[in-house]
Amino acid sequence: MQDLLVLTLSLMLLLVAMVVRRHGHASSKAVYTRLATSLKSTFAGWLRQPAIVIRDRATAHRLLVRGCVGGSFSNRPASMAPSSVLSHRRYHNLTSAPYGPFWRVARRNLTSEVLHPVRLHRYAAARRDALCGLVADLREQCTSKPDGLVLSAESIRTAMFGLLTTMCFGEGVDAGLTRAMADAQHDLVQFFPELRVFAKLPAVARLIHRQRWSKLVALRRKQEEMYLPLIHARRSRQRKSGETPAYVDTLIDLRVPDDHNKRRRPRRLTDGELVGMCSEFLGAGTETVAAALQWIMANLVKRPHMQEAVRREINAAVDADAEEVGEEVLGKLEYLNAVLMEVLRLYPTATLVFRQAPMCSSR
Repeated sequence: MQDLLVLTLSLMLLLVAMVVRRHGHASSKAVYTRLATSLKSTFAGWLRQPAIVIRDRATAHRLLVRGCVGGSFSNRPASMAPSSVLSHRRYHNLTSAPYGPFWRVARRNLTSEVLHPVRLHRYAAARRDALCGLVADLREQCTSKPDGLVLSAESIRTAMFGLLTTMCFGEGVDAGLTRAMADAQHDLVQFFPELRVFAKLPAVARLIHRQRWSKLVALRRKQEEMYLPLIHARRSRQRKSGETPAYVDTLIDLRVPDDHNKRRRPRRLTDGELVGMCSEFLGAGTETVAAALQWIMANLVKRPHMQEAVRREINAAVDADAEEVGEEVLGKLEYLNAVLMEVLRLYPTATLVFRQAPMCSSR
């Protein structure tokens, strides 16, 4: 019944959108607006998904971990990631892929090849360069502005994006290209709320919201123009022995299962998927870490006694004339680590996770 209602609604909106597109009169657009509002209020009750709250931990474990009759209980709703919207949900990344073989392989590759503690030490030089760039930028702001006002948010975001660019595409990325990539990524992140209109009936939404669709296509095309030459250069180059692999190198070598045809052999990622995963890696890492660092700095400024305690611990661990705290010392700074963990608890980078649960009955 619900599928029939959705199909009927889609056909009616499609017909009205075609009339509006052909004639373009103000009266036709007014008729469409009234009709869309009326249909939305009429079918809202039928299209609304029920919200289920589970408070018993045994029931939650049985449904989420062990599963239920008919398959997995927990999954994600349809993703609004640009790659998913543009490819009609064919191109996937970790954010948009449903739980399954593709998601498991891509997640295992990221956690084991890049983010695993054993692997992270390979990017120590890139982290040191990002830290030096951040400190130099903050000092330049202190000396150049007469009031001494320092805008740290943009400096932190720039340093993080540069670090993640090196981790994703390797060393040697031009500074001007890095700034252009950061601007394009920021524009795409700011455009995310506008993609909600494509959540339901995307084919009809493309006809109605043509300007948003054109802007999304332009943003992704700009990313492809900057990312694909870097990806192709990493694919064609001869890797040196002992060289630190970049994230895109692991994606190029990755073989993922074909969710649409399980009988086929594992395949390589397409260019669209590579661009989407690189964009996800750069955007998610930059925004989350930059936000966490801003919250940490705000709490230290708000609580001077905590700032003094952190300073005393650092002075006891390193020499007074040391320019930076080595990574080998960070694990010994217990108070600093406690401050970081407490701020992440109070202000988590991901406040909630959306899940979609199909109704199932136990026998």
